[in-house]
Amino acid sequence: MTENNASNYLLSPLVEKGSSKFMSFVFHRYVERALWTFAELGIADLMANHEQPLTAIELSEINGNTWNAEFLYRLLRVVADINIVQQLTLNNEDSTESANPENELRFKLTDDGQLLTSNHPSRTRDLVRHSFSSTIEKPSTYLPDMIRDGYKNGTGFELAFGMNAFDYLKDEKYQQQSVLWSNAMSGHSNYGAASIASILNLSNFKVVVDIGGSFGTLLSFILKEHQNLFGIVLDLPNVIENAQARKPTAFEDQQIEPARYQFVSGDMFKSETIPVADVYIMKYILHDWDDEKSIEILNSIRLANRNCEPKTITLFIVEMLILSDDKSNWMARALDIEMIFLGGSKERTKREMIELLNKGGYEFKQLYQTNKQYSIIEATTTNTL
Repeated sequence: MTENNASNYLLSPLVEKGSSKFMSFVFHRYVERALWTFAELGIADLMANHEQPLTAIELSEINGNTWNAEFLYRLLRVVADINIVQQLTLNNEDSTESANPENELRFKLTDDGQLLTSNHPSRTRDLVRHSFSSTIEKPSTYLPDMIRDGYKNGTGFELAFGMNAFDYLKDEKYQQQSVLWSNAMSGHSNYGAASIASILNLSNFKVVVDIGGSFGTLLSFILKEHQNLFGIVLDLPNVIENAQARKPTAFEDQQIEPARYQFVSGDMFKSETIPVADVYIMKYILHDWDDEKSIEILNSIRLANRNCEPKTITLFIVEMLILSDDKSNWMARALDIEMIFLGGSKERTKREMIELLNKGGYEFKQLYQTNKQYSIIEATTTNTL
């Protein structure tokens, strides 16, 4: 809220001023925890399975649960404020007049709330569960250490879990977290996949490989948009196993025929495991790595085609580039902070990306902007370098 003006209670802390800016951050944090709890407990699933609006007591007892109905009501009251559920009052009375609200007031899932069901193709539920989970929260508490000391003691993730994020995701002990992480990345892809697929001009290509493509969400949108393409998802064996086990798969969600796509286990750092293709796509890959490792990945793609006839290799890189100093680019700068404590990497500016491509033997061709904060960099190289 702006100073002494309660009518502006919906304003973001990005535009608030004075002490209200910081109060807004604090109270948004409480709402985030309520949203995460709603998603973590799968409450949207419970509500979606019942056609009629439910009281907190009824909801607390579904499937033999013995949840605390009072606390559940108080949670529902908060997520109603952000339009995840709708509270239905009795006879248009103020809910605060109810002597037993958990047994009298009913709630129904909104259209936004439907996004938090487990089988929704947007994977929003897992995006929320992952983003607000201890897997992300714990490393973030080491950000002050990163600012003071750099990486001399390790990244925030390494300090929190004793290993880097990639080893963590491959560890069988954290298999559930690994699946959740991949689903969350699918949620990120769903957010901008349609706009990305519509911008790419792939009419002259036949085979596209999505490097580190996880569950294939982005590639499924690309194949839907470009009927001429055959698509390959390349990722680590454990990720590919999880992707194929997911039902429905991302490609089935988009009704892509099985003959048009393939899952391949491999490693982006090992060129011999990367399929030969006309064009490659990487979304949210290079931002996970420092320049040295990023150049290794770029080299691997080129070397994967070394036994082919001389040809041009096209690469599309999808990232949140830091493009300007105005607030319209705030999401890229915010994500850059997460990169500090998670992986020791960064979001890059256009200049930094072009320099990286040049060092890797690629020529920058064009920058495309989507309406979802994503930037698409088109670059080319040859297999004869």
